[in-house]
Amino acid sequence: MVVDKDSKSGEEEELEKMRHSAAHVMAEAVQSIFPDVRFAIGPAIANGFYYDFDLPRSLTPDDLPIIEAKMVDIIASNVAFIREEVTREKPDSYSLRNPISWS
Repeated sequence: MVVDKDSKSGEEEELEKMRHSAAHVMAEAVQSIFPDVRFAIGPAIANGFYYDFDLPRSLTPDDLPIIEAKMVDIIASNVAFIREEVTREKPDSYSLRNPISWS
């Protein structure tokens, strides 16, 4: 779902930012459990967020509480988020090191 940013309310924009940040927290949690994970995309969507991972094995329902607990720990650490706009024309250093993120 693509929505013109100019048509969003302030509340909708804040919710999208929160969901985007939550996707990054989830990615960090998954990486702490699976250090060799490769990331694809992890956008905010209309009713939440998701992340595509390339993992050594499929996730199971038993993995979800472990990932959630790691997310709680990450959030509790109160590390600041720094937002940076990147484009395909000028990707950030992370994207350059992670080729599947721009596939």
